[in-house]
Amino acid sequence: MNKGREKHIIEMLHEQSSLSVEQLAEHFRIAEVTVRRDLAEMERKGLIIRKRGWISLPGLAIEPLFNQRMKQNAELKRKIAAYAADQVCEGEVIALDVGTTIAELAKELLRKKNVTVFTCSFQAASILSQSNLNVYLVGGNLRKTEMSLVGSITRDTISKFHFDRFFMGVAGISKDHGPTDFSLDEAEVKRAFVERSRHVTALADQTKIGDTSLVKICEFHEIDEIVTNEETDKTLIEQIPFHGKWVLV
Repeated sequence: MNKGREKHIIEMLHEQSSLSVEQLAEHFRIAEVTVRRDLAEMERKGLIIRKRGWISLPGLAIEPLFNQRMKQNAELKRKIAAYAADQVCEGEVIALDVGTTIAELAKELLRKKNVTVFTCSFQAASILSQSNLNVYLVGGNLRKTEMSLVGSITRDTISKFHFDRFFMGVAGISKDHGPTDFSLDEAEVKRAFVERSRHVTALADQTKIGDTSLVKICEFHEIDEIVTNEETDKTLIEQIPFHGKWVLV
């Protein structure tokens, strides 16, 4: 492999968090087959992690940027969001987590009426500002990379309310570590919502099933439903010790 190209890729990853094969081929003006060969060598050296056409630097705590994630698996996330929105009934009080799938869910909720929404996501709140729904943005410390609110103020506020449903985003769901997330602060907020919600639904596109991130969110028995894509590897699903409801869309 060209050493200059290897160094350049590492530098790009420090700036952009994750990159696709297509982006690298276009950037270096080389064939995708050449990029894949280079990335395979870098992976063998332990310099990168490859996953479904995307690469990132090693480390469970490295969180891809929100805008980058919005472009990844967009159609898969829309299918999950459409199903989730259909479960919301008129008159319910629901809680929305943060993340790109949750942002898609917020868009789907625009067609709903007489629903009250609590969220710690500026992204979701901004989308829902176009609706006639009652929207409460839970206060706290701003986590700028995700445009979310976290910390003790957030958790204390959540503890004052009860929710019919909580739609939770995850970075990964694996058989050994359960549902996990990149951020300790956000995991604590998720747990607060879980504790105050009658029904908990985890939204995880197919890339999240079988993956593990930095911090565990909650136990499997605290989740009522996991929604993922019908394209998800069924052997991965069978390995996960979750006894609630699986929904494949």
